[in-house]
Amino acid sequence: MATLRKEVAENWRTLILITLGVYLYYCIAMIISNLVSKSGSYNINPFFFSLIAAITAGFAFNNLKTRQGRVALLSSPSSSAEKFITNFLIYFIGAFVIFAVSFQLADITRYIIISIFGSKTGIAATAPVNLVDNFHTISRHLSDTNPIDKTGVMIALGETLGIGALFFMGSVLWPRRSTLKMAVVVLGITILKIAAFGSYYYTKFGNSDYVPHSMRAYFANQVATIDFWFDVVFYTLCLVLAWLIFKQKDVITLKWWK
Repeated sequence: MATLRKEVAENWRTLILITLGVYLYYCIAMIISNLVSKSGSYNINPFFFSLIAAITAGFAFNNLKTRQGRVALLSSPSSSAEKFITNFLIYFIGAFVIFAVSFQLADITRYIIISIFGSKTGIAATAPVNLVDNFHTISRHLSDTNPIDKTGVMIALGETLGIGALFFMGSVLWPRRSTLKMAVVVLGITILKIAAFGSYYYTKFGNSDYVPHSMRAYFANQVATIDFWFDVVFYTLCLVLAWLIFKQKDVITLKWWK
């Protein structure tokens, strides 16, 4: 708890700025969506959540960038495990908290603004429950018999819940410009996935222009299952590697050629 309070006290501005950025984005997006759709519903964008998780996790070991930061972090009396778990809770699990709080505050703001100005534009204000509605939609799709909906949700969950682990590892492995470097890694992994699943599709169906809907749905479900479990294993390994790399960190870091 002492390590947690210290980390929050030193980096609360960064966390507040991320929260404020997410809040402002969703305020604007929700209000514009209401004006266009004439309704109070709003769907969470998985890509934007992945972006939040990546940015937040990229700040996890920001102190490792400079010698002064490394001295302050590595010479503090708490153990390596305490420091690692603290950063994991704040910058990995914290991304979900930041997202949920920002999204709900933005939904409340949308409700207030639409309540005041909505009557002039013909939009009725609806209760601010978009966050709860989105979670209900996700759980319903996961238990749905429709393989297409289940496929999309599984892929989205695998990517959005795990992307933070990769950037968390990057903040330990490459403290300088880690977010940019890991973005390149993510792009490479995505290209490899598309190539692998594209090859699998070509091997299974060949050049056939017509593939029955049931076969495409079955194939999509297979791809989603493989992709989901690949993400689970891969991102778990990223967290293990992050811990192993962090344990080896020292105040003085030598270049790889020295």
